Formats: sequence, structure tokens, C-alpha cells
Amino acid sequence: MSSLDRAINVCLQKMHSASGTDKGVYGEQAVFKICESLYQQGGGILYHSYSFKTDKDKAGNIKVGPQGNLMLETLSSTTEIDILYVTRYRVFPIEVKAYKAKEITLTDDRISGCFMTNKSPIHQNEMHARHLYTRIFRCLPGGCSDYILPVVVFVDECKLIDKRSDWQRSYIYKATLHNFKDVITALNVPGEKALDLINIDKCLTEALVKYSVRLPLKF
Repeated sequence: MSSLDRAINVCLQKMHSASGTDKGVYGEQAVFKICESLYQQGGGILYHSYSFKTDKDKAGNIKVGPQGNLMLETLSSTTEIDILYVTRYRVFPIEVKAYKAKEITLTDDRISGCFMTNKSPIHQNEMHARHLYTRIFRCLPGGCSDYILPVVVFVDECKLIDKRSDWQRSYIYKATLHNFKDVITALNVPGEKALDLINIDKCLTEALVKYSVRLPLKF
């Protein structure tokens, strides 16, 4: 067993015995460990719990209202990306979820199978990516948003049914902890130009409110 696998197993053992928000924290740590191994190999920028200033001119998150209808949540002045991983080629806002569920179903509108969940992590990460784009668009080649690839990682061992449209699947990616590294590796391909990591690092610092862990720009 590799040192990475051992570190992830420790996080998972703690996650399975934890409850409440602690369960999510250990799940995030496991995903961060995988990103850290990729960062050490290929460089980039890596944050755990990257909190940044939102764009007041953009809408907030979508959630399910009391009557089952979709509604826009009031926009806060800040929002937090669980894991933010920037490579030479792509920007990955990563949302990590640990639900106590046996079967989760994703549709374009919502998530079901989770107890008392009125927000889909798909919608959450879409909102994160949308507001992040405002902060770094001038650093992206041609200002193209295609360089930002949101990924949602489900770390619990549950059956995951994806009934989303092809459009949404091609914009916001899903992964489990078991295939997360493969998903990131497959998505981390060169675009028309490599990213300007120095300027992206500056823009992320300008928008930064707080973070849990930061691994600095590495070439």
C-alpha cells in the first residue's frame, strides 16, 4: 500500500466514525491528499477551504424551496470552495460531499436520496465556478471560461445515479473518491494555451478572504 493510500484510509476511517460536519471535513481531507499528490508531481496552486469574495452582480445558489420549487438563495458576500486545484492547463473548483445515503440520484434540478438536503452540490459548485470566473477571467486565455472545470466528489460508498442532461454532465463533472484521481487526470489536458499561473495566483490572492491550507505556486 502506498503512503497516499494509507493517508486516505486514515481520513476515511475517521470519516466513517464521525458525525455531522466532521464527517465532511475528513472527506475533504481525503480528496485534498489526492490533489496534493498531483500537485507535487505536476505543480500548480492548491487550496483547502478557499473562501473568496463573491460578485454582487451575479446570482446566488439554487435551492429547493418549501413547496418543492426551485429558488435563488440570497447571495452572501463570500463563498467557499472545498478544494481549489489549479494546474498548468485547468482550474478545478472541487465540491466534496459525504452523505449518509445508500442511493443518490442527480437530476438537472436537484439531488434526492439524502436526508434533508435542499441544495444540490452540482448547483453549489456551478455557483462557485461562476463567481470564481469573475475573479480570474482576465488571467484565462481569451477570457475563456472553458478552462474552469467544476468537479463534485461523493466520498461515501453509495450508489450514484446520474440522470442529468448531457449538457450539465459536460459542464459539471461528478466523481467518487475511488475514481477522482482518474477523472482529474483525464480532464487535465492542454487547452489552446497554458494558463498564466503567476497572474492567476495574484488574482486568487486578491479575492481571498481566508483558507485552511494553501500550497503555493509550484512549477
